[in-house]
Amino acid sequence: MINSIKLWIQNFYLIHIKKPHCASCGQVAILQNDDGSWICEQCSQVMSDLGGEQDDRA
Repeated sequence: MINSIKLWIQNFYLIHIKKPHCASCGQVAILQNDDGSWICEQCSQVMSDLGGEQDDRA
């Protein structure tokens, strides 16, 4: 329970106060990659669509 509260506070701080920027386009990012970089929803959707197209070709 306490861990989930700490995680919520950390996410709130990062998204609403610190506002990290997307590694691809520079907009405010809301998704964190495994390597610690941040990405916005729009770039995430584009990368997901491109990944799906590559899977279809294989």
